[in-house]
Amino acid sequence: MVRTNFEARASLEFVSRRIWNVAFAWLGLSALILPVVAVAQPMAPSYTECRLDAIFPNGGQRGTSVKVEFKGVGHGLADPKEIVIDGPGGIAVKELKYVKIGIVEATLEIAADAPLGRRWLRVLNERSGLTSFAHFVVGGLPEQIEAEPNNDVAHAQLVDTTPTILNGRINPQADLDVFRFRGKAGQKIVAAIAAHTLDVHGQYKTYGIADFSLELLDANGRTLAAAEDTLGFDPVVEYALPSDGEYLLRVQLLNYSGFPEAVYRLTLGEVGYPATVFPPGLQRGTSVDVELAGPNVSHGTKQRLESSSTNEASAFPLQFVTLPDSNHSGLDVPVVIGSHPEIIETEPNNEAAQAALLSLPTTVNARFQQSGDADWYRVKLNAQQKVWFEITAHRFIRSPVDTLIQVYDTNGKLLGENDDEVFEPGYESYHDFKTTDSKLLFTAPAEGEFFVKVTEQSGLHGSRAMYRLSVEEARPDFRLTHFPDVVPVWGPGSTACVLVRVDRFVGCDDDIDLSVQGLPTGWSSTVATSLGGKGIRPYNTYQLKVFVTITAPADAQPGTCVPFRIVGRTRPPEASATAEVRERTSLPLTLFYSSDTGFFRVSPQSRVAVAKPQGPWVEAITSELTLKSGDSGTIQVRVQGAGDVKAMPLVVNLATAGVACALTTPQILPIKDGIVEVPIKIPPEIYPGTYGITVAQTWSSDIRNGMPGPSTPLIKLTVTPAK
Repeated sequence: MVRTNFEARASLEFVSRRIWNVAFAWLGLSALILPVVAVAQPMAPSYTECRLDAIFPNGGQRGTSVKVEFKGVGHGLADPKEIVIDGPGGIAVKELKYVKIGIVEATLEIAADAPLGRRWLRVLNERSGLTSFAHFVVGGLPEQIEAEPNNDVAHAQLVDTTPTILNGRINPQADLDVFRFRGKAGQKIVAAIAAHTLDVHGQYKTYGIADFSLELLDANGRTLAAAEDTLGFDPVVEYALPSDGEYLLRVQLLNYSGFPEAVYRLTLGEVGYPATVFPPGLQRGTSVDVELAGPNVSHGTKQRLESSSTNEASAFPLQFVTLPDSNHSGLDVPVVIGSHPEIIETEPNNEAAQAALLSLPTTVNARFQQSGDADWYRVKLNAQQKVWFEITAHRFIRSPVDTLIQVYDTNGKLLGENDDEVFEPGYESYHDFKTTDSKLLFTAPAEGEFFVKVTEQSGLHGSRAMYRLSVEEARPDFRLTHFPDVVPVWGPGSTACVLVRVDRFVGCDDDIDLSVQGLPTGWSSTVATSLGGKGIRPYNTYQLKVFVTITAPADAQPGTCVPFRIVGRTRPPEASATAEVRERTSLPLTLFYSSDTGFFRVSPQSRVAVAKPQGPWVEAITSELTLKSGDSGTIQVRVQGAGDVKAMPLVVNLATAGVACALTTPQILPIKDGIVEVPIKIPPEIYPGTYGITVAQTWSSDIRNGMPGPSTPLIKLTVTPAK
């Protein structure tokens, strides 16, 4: 079912993308059909050049040095300065060098005591600033690199010893990787690919999650066992070898695909391989003993886990846990950092009479133990009290369950239910597929007890069929995400934009002020406002997304990289002095694939990086502008670095609910004494209120490609009612 949803959506997205590309191409062409003049073309690279597509190998054994290839886009990795690493320490970078277009190499020296598990790696450089991240895993087993040709049984690559990690890549199309190893009768072999769990994916014509298949063969090439989608899209084979002798492993991509980004880590041997952890989360600022399970993992294997985040300032919701010993691949399993007190489901609770009483707020960690399992809970509510019942399973922890929440009264009458959450993140999707997790907003019709039933719709059960049920009082609230998580500023003293999405819940209608925090001295930023929907300002397309801007110091050196965070605070009306003020930290999103949905991932840290100037850039002379709805005006901007060029393509931008953000038609405008007069007209659909707009170079009209790129700081636009 999941694959069908993905394929259907991918087809729809492809059509949508083609439509948008044609529209943008026509827009750019029409803007340039003007009398020929010397024009300062925008030379800043496309935001796609800020993308890191793959690392190979994407892991290494601690206590060793590993030569790693970083693959990017175009010239986006030129003049590399540093590999920026988030996560545990223990990795030193040596011999960093630019090899050719799109390729950087570095030697990673992994300390003998480096913690096992994943890291988030990025390339800091002078062309694109700082790239998006790719995962790298520190393991405890010996590692090998695939050696071609190994495309068939006759040319199978010999694996001398097991257990081991085989690092390979399926490229070009129809590539096969075959490995030969010796085994003994009764050995419980695990052969497992880590690719989906490390977010390995393609680009362009091969875009999508890398979907591998894996076969275990005997010495004569006969298939003994095979797997495809065991852990997400990652195949895992468990097999007790029948006799002493040679065996083969065959790796390929489904549909005989193959591409340079299709890298994988193949664990082979009689070794533990973690597939799940329970409980799958813990409350922020606490610690808990979690139990890991999976092939060759001993029953009762536990690890003490402490929340690395103690306050709301960190929006990153995940932590990762590995097996407690060092004799494993380094593969880790995600857990969620929550805000509420946590408990573990108590069985038996298969009937309403066995339902455990939950206090508010609470998060329950639970599993579907057998087919048809139903978990019952109960809550005491006041009349008209609103509560959220929310499942986290598919999201973040990648549990394969498809949940259903139902609420009943004491007489067994069904009062409300939800199968799949209706929230649609649109172009900022940061999960693989449309979620099958459930979320229900329930209003108690009267004071009393109510029963909550949670079931699984596809028949799955067992150790991986887990979920987190959060129960809390529903109040006006909001959620923030922003993109990009690493903001390129092309040139000292220049400015770039960040797009912030504001999702509101339970009647949250206050204005929300968004500010950039954590920047060092010398950097500057703007405060933006997501308008509430009151009075003459009902909900509109300019409420969902807003821009904030960041400006680098004039003396900043290319390669400078600093962290920041974005925080939103509600601003209740002055007449409501007692109203609760809500504050939320924005969740950063890193770009995995441009001009498509579903290829963002949550990021552990936001940064802004200074790159070399790539052409002229603009500063705002006009800082505030007041116009009536339907009126026209002008914005003055100063052009820096234009030289003798007499004209420049510019556009006024305002974040919208869609993918385009041009408030005005892109135009080539004359430069007079370094100044450009940029025309603006207020369309009637913009309601009265205060907005943040920018003037930018017209090098893209699509926020999925990083629009608006080099821009002015935010300009305050106040729209007043037309007469």
